[in-house]
Amino acid sequence: MRVQVLLFALFREQAGQARLELDLPAGSTVADAKALLEQQYSLQLSGGLAAINERLAQPGDPLQEGDELAFLPPISGGSSASLLASSVQGNDSFGLTHEVLAVQPWVDWASDDPYGAVVSFLGTTRSPNKGLAVTHLEYEAYPAMAERVMQQIIAEMRERWVLGRVALWHRLGRVIPGEGSILIVVSAPHRPEAFEACRYAIERVKQILPVWKKEFLPDGSHWVEGHAPEGHKL
Repeated sequence: MRVQVLLFALFREQAGQARLELDLPAGSTVADAKALLEQQYSLQLSGGLAAINERLAQPGDPLQEGDELAFLPPISGGSSASLLASSVQGNDSFGLTHEVLAVQPWVDWASDDPYGAVVSFLGTTRSPNKGLAVTHLEYEAYPAMAERVMQQIIAEMRERWVLGRVALWHRLGRVIPGEGSILIVVSAPHRPEAFEACRYAIERVKQILPVWKKEFLPDGSHWVEGHAPEGHKL
């Protein structure tokens, strides 16, 4: 059988390509595909993650003809008025953007009479980091899966707390020091729920959102080490 393989960030650079086809015997698993890729392309996939058709998979999960199998490095753990106007879906708004993240339009959108609290979080690029000057970051994502995961995170938040409006946006591409990389805005009838839900969102993003960042220094660059959820680590 034949599966479509996607590689991201560090894995893409190691292989020298982002997409390839892999022929496997019927009944093969994610672990079998991993072993074949490591043999054929000298990849080091251990410690990363895999996704089948945009959903996190485990090493023993079986593959089917035509599946899209993505190998993901550990997760990196990370708007204008025109963006706002085009992105609202009811009380939820989420997605990836190359535009600069502006907090105030989203705070205005999340504010309404029934909500007694609006909490915002803007994660920014810092320099120096670990004592070294950072010129900029480059963010890369698995876009279709990332939007699915964002929707999942917001659904988890709503299962735990009574919330009003929720915005969750992440930058892609080049981000310079001082600019926002991720924006979360949560409104709720009461203050504790808004704070707790906002904190929950950023922690879940660090755990499961398929976004990676490359840190550029004056003398070179490197992919920032990320997180792989237990149970899914290759």
